[in-house]
Amino acid sequence: MKVFLTSFFLILCISVSAQKDTALDTLPTRKAQLEYLAAQIVKTQFSDPKGLLHLAKTYDSISQLDPTPENRAEVAGYLGMGHYVVEEYDLAIDYYLESARQWEVLNNSGKLVIIYNRLAAAYNIRDDFPKTEAYFLKAKEVAKQSNDSLWVANINNNLSILYANNNLYEKAETVNKEALDYFLQKKDSVHSAISYMNLGNALLFGKKYEAAINAYQSAMHYTSPQKIPLLFAVSKTGIGIGLTETGKYREALPYLQEGLDLAKEIHYTEQIMESYNALAEYYSKTQNYKEAYFLKLESQKLKDSLLTATQDQNMANALTKYETEKKDAQLRVMTLENEKAEQQRNMYLYLAITGLIIAGLIGFFLYKNQKKNKLLAKQKALLEVTVDEKNVLLKETHHRVKNSFQIVSSLLYLQSENIKDQEGQLALKEAQNRVRSMVLIHQKLYSKDQLVGIEARDYILDLVRDILGSHQEDTQKLAFELEAETMVLSIETITPLGLILNELITNVLKHAFPDTLKDPMMRITLKKEAGVLILEVSDNGKGMPQSIQESSFGIQLVRSLAKKLKGTLSYSQNKPQGTIAKLVFLRFSEL
Repeated sequence: MKVFLTSFFLILCISVSAQKDTALDTLPTRKAQLEYLAAQIVKTQFSDPKGLLHLAKTYDSISQLDPTPENRAEVAGYLGMGHYVVEEYDLAIDYYLESARQWEVLNNSGKLVIIYNRLAAAYNIRDDFPKTEAYFLKAKEVAKQSNDSLWVANINNNLSILYANNNLYEKAETVNKEALDYFLQKKDSVHSAISYMNLGNALLFGKKYEAAINAYQSAMHYTSPQKIPLLFAVSKTGIGIGLTETGKYREALPYLQEGLDLAKEIHYTEQIMESYNALAEYYSKTQNYKEAYFLKLESQKLKDSLLTATQDQNMANALTKYETEKKDAQLRVMTLENEKAEQQRNMYLYLAITGLIIAGLIGFFLYKNQKKNKLLAKQKALLEVTVDEKNVLLKETHHRVKNSFQIVSSLLYLQSENIKDQEGQLALKEAQNRVRSMVLIHQKLYSKDQLVGIEARDYILDLVRDILGSHQEDTQKLAFELEAETMVLSIETITPLGLILNELITNVLKHAFPDTLKDPMMRITLKKEAGVLILEVSDNGKGMPQSIQESSFGIQLVRSLAKKLKGTLSYSQNKPQGTIAKLVFLRFSEL
């Protein structure tokens, strides 16, 4: 279990009173405007990151009209905050260091404590433990010298989190208890609660389970779930882990479940993963391996979703960089062509002036043109090679993703072979079909020249054949028709569309046709109409039930995927018999 409340201290330990929300241009003096902006920066630093950076730049513009050393030091600190909250940490560190140098010259201990603390937080994001500890200790030393006990306690709290996250549990306990003594003495219930929680984390990591449980209970005593819900999620999960490790399984389960429920209520993904892992460990120790396995799967899904988001961002950054390099290369080519044209005009002018000089000039400029042409040819060749390399890279990426999905599909198949329960086998088979729908996408991407989109009709045809093939015993007499317009859809559109289609077809195979029905038929239609994309799956089966199980995983999955494309799902009766499932998508990307 990780420590999740570091940011609480970095926020709560900064205390600045906010001005009235007055329009900036109505304030009478630059000093009043700067004070107003400073208050707004503190108010918006975690609620509006981009707005904070704009405020910091506005502060910079106004302070340049009155460039005192204090104003320049403040500007560097605020610009550091602005870049920190938009996750530009290298820039943030540069500005913080500049601010620290200026406050050191001005010998302002109060400002130095704040800047050192922010520098430590920025280096912590970079996983630079030595510099993080060094700047926390610098901040603590300055606070001690100026007799600022509140800041000493806050820095001790931050140090306890840092040490616990780096397995220095004894040091974490020591500094945490120093902070806790101060907050208890000042009757600061919020900081006392957070300090007790951090102490519980350090004790739990150090395998002092009974002491950890007591610390977590104290943390919850000093505050309420309404004030700090994340603290209760962490504390209850921590108590559950402690009870599990000491063999008190019956007492542990309610705490672990409550911790998971609280984490889900506040949608804190990392804490949900920790709660899943803690529950999985509990079920493993109580020999309920099936439940432990499914909880580990849920945790892995969340981890994969976070990893996918990160990989998508990295890919977007890489493509942006590629486009920039491509444009730069094109500009260089255009510049060389313009230079060539200019030189030709000059050559013709010189030819008109004098005959004797023309001969020498012609030779000179022909020589220069030859060099320029060679350079131009090299630039064009380099551009073509770059494009080819990028295409190969994209194809290789899709190939590897396809192979990864095939491994997952194979693992699901092997797992299903070892499960006796029919429902479990069916669930794994459905999961395998979902994975195969994504395998097919990446297989088509790397096997054809189109690297960022897929021809919808070909993909749907292959997908239906694949699904029917996986249900060969049940679908050997099922006929199907496909009516789909020719269109190339982006990966962001075709992926959820394929998963939705997999669920609808599987639903038809499972529920539409009783054994006595003759000539079963399924029809799939995909078309554009009035600016929307319409997908229909119909059958001539036994028809819809009286009520549709909205709570089923398949229906929930279809509706969730449809939301990504701003889609709506509806069912109607087919004529003369059967069911029509219709989805209308407002958001889709056609290439």
